[in-house]
Amino acid sequence: MNDQELDILFAQDAQKQKAVEQINRQVMKTVRRDLRLKVARKWAKIIGICFGLPLLAVLYIYILFTYMPAMEQVLRTVVLVLPLGTLTVFVGKELRNFSVFDL
Repeated sequence: MNDQELDILFAQDAQKQKAVEQINRQVMKTVRRDLRLKVARKWAKIIGICFGLPLLAVLYIYILFTYMPAMEQVLRTVVLVLPLGTLTVFVGKELRNFSVFDL
């Protein structure tokens, strides 16, 4: 093996090293992006649970009492308790499985 062949091997090795470094940078960029998306989804879920569900319940009660005042008290109570009870059960199940540390 002479010096020229050795130089060719070194050049090929340098090209391979550059390609490996580029692949590693791309993989790390993708991993960081996926982690940021996962954290953003987690925070969106927290905000949705903390603000969206109470807002939905208040809006439902407001609409019920505003647009259906002629209902009997028993029917109004049933129409109020059943959906809000169901919402409470589903929120309880969701919160039982929820963890902030699942990042």
